[in-house]
Amino acid sequence: MNASRAKGFLTAAFLVLPGLAFAQGGPVDLSPPVRLEPPAQPAPAPARPQPTMPATPAPIGGEPSVIGAEGVRMDSSPLFGGAVEVQTLGAVNPDVAGGLSEAQGGFGDAMWLDTKQSVIENLLPQIPVTTASPSMRDLMRRLLLTGAEVPEGVQPGSLISLRAGLLAAMGDFGGVNALLGAVPGRADNLDLLRVEVDTRFLTGDVARACRLAHAYIQEQQSTYWQKAFIFCQALEGDSESALLGISLLEELGVDDPVFFELVDALVRMGQPDAGAPVIASLADPTPLHLALTRVAKVKLPADVISSNRPGVLRAIAISPNAPADLRLEAAERAEVAGALPVDALRQLYASIEFSDEQLKNPLTHAAQRSGPMSRALLYRATLMQTVPAAQAEALKRALDMARQGGRYASTARAFLPQLSRVPVSQELAWFAPEAIRAFLITGRHTQAGPWFELLSDSARTEPQMAVELEALMPVARLSGFDGAVDWTVDRMRGWWEAVKGTEGARDKAAALAVAFNAVGEYVPDEIWSDLVEGTTHTALMAPYPSHWFLLESASQRGRVGEAVLLSLVSLGDGGPARADPIVLDHVLKAMRNLGMDQEARAMALEAVVASGL
Repeated sequence: MNASRAKGFLTAAFLVLPGLAFAQGGPVDLSPPVRLEPPAQPAPAPARPQPTMPATPAPIGGEPSVIGAEGVRMDSSPLFGGAVEVQTLGAVNPDVAGGLSEAQGGFGDAMWLDTKQSVIENLLPQIPVTTASPSMRDLMRRLLLTGAEVPEGVQPGSLISLRAGLLAAMGDFGGVNALLGAVPGRADNLDLLRVEVDTRFLTGDVARACRLAHAYIQEQQSTYWQKAFIFCQALEGDSESALLGISLLEELGVDDPVFFELVDALVRMGQPDAGAPVIASLADPTPLHLALTRVAKVKLPADVISSNRPGVLRAIAISPNAPADLRLEAAERAEVAGALPVDALRQLYASIEFSDEQLKNPLTHAAQRSGPMSRALLYRATLMQTVPAAQAEALKRALDMARQGGRYASTARAFLPQLSRVPVSQELAWFAPEAIRAFLITGRHTQAGPWFELLSDSARTEPQMAVELEALMPVARLSGFDGAVDWTVDRMRGWWEAVKGTEGARDKAAALAVAFNAVGEYVPDEIWSDLVEGTTHTALMAPYPSHWFLLESASQRGRVGEAVLLSLVSLGDGGPARADPIVLDHVLKAMRNLGMDQEARAMALEAVVASGL
């Protein structure tokens, strides 16, 4: 659409984009556009349309399910159910709303007591929503969903929209829905409404997103709402109005060629000469871009995966218009970040087609492929394999490859059904260490028990099995496994003797020593003395001094929200797996000061597993 064409439509465009402010005058006050779902009985239009919201929205998104190689079927559960009521509310600060009670794991309505306004406003936007740490993600979710009194001076409504936006960025759409349902009068908070529309776009619920766009276009003048409205017009078949809207945005200098091209493609769908456009680059896609590519059936470009936002990665993973390798990479990263259910990853693995030759020799061909595609091949092979030894070998290869790529825990979760089917037998004693580790990391202590007994029996007569058993004990201890209840740090000397000749042993020992020390199981000085050998001074990145001191003060004085917030920001995107040992030590001790021993141990376990233990 060029500028000369746009000029010819300027007059008509006044009728297309109500509410847009022009240089020559103010907003055009027209009657509201027709909604996607008109009311059952006509009613006279009010003098000034007032969009209304229900007290509780229907669930957003839902669990995606793969439908073979074609893609993933998305849940389109409605946002609005039944009639809409307008309620008059008193002066309630929406920032105090929450969807998680203290009994459900929330931090209580006094979690911000004695915390400065500036601390919340400056640090909350910095929480690392892209982290792959399950323990940090759990803390973030609880922090964002807890309803609590906020310090004086916080602009009413600013924190609730920020909290919802952070949950959406995490890909926690269930959390977004819970928070929306708890907010009184959310129709007055435009930032919150935008989070909701974006979430609808990401989860494929475009019909409900368009209902919101129709409801609010009369009142809004921003480019965001105009684009959403144009998309909805094109989707509803109002091609002329959509094209006029594009012309006007171009005339006003809006720069978004991908959006314009996708709307044009959507308008021309079904025409004899229509061809799908080729989008060469979409490195930072918006939810609207992804919704457009999906409905216009446009192939996603390779660089779309460069986004590190879990919510966007989830949308790519369940997009049938993305190549299989792209979807696999996005799905693995989204599952690691907790934005995609592990069942969806399993179904996607199972939907990938491989040749008979590849399935007959999966170990050979897996070594020739990329990480996600190799895991998909091994997943298919383990599903089909009926020989226990061959199945165990394929599982071990998948876990070994995942350990090298930093996705061990995710792969263990994905392959749990196959792991559970491998029989515990003396012939498979060599597989016991891997099975135990995978079950412990995924919290399946009961299933780890028989394999632990098998390894313990073998260790009595086979020296190598004794070494394998000793190497596992620290992980078993940190995970809270009953079989390791008698193992204490006093036995760390024997562990060190068993592993110190292996690759990366010193780094593993340092990570383990820090983890045990931070959770209150103090490591003997002779272990630290051994670790001094061969060390050199290393410049390390550390949090700002204000973070250090505030974290210690907040954790000792019971400022729960502040301490959790500072811990999350201090650990950063890398989480416990990549944290400097000194930073990790401070954070874990802060958790323990708050009585969060279980959370501290979970973080410690993540750190030692990441070190290769």
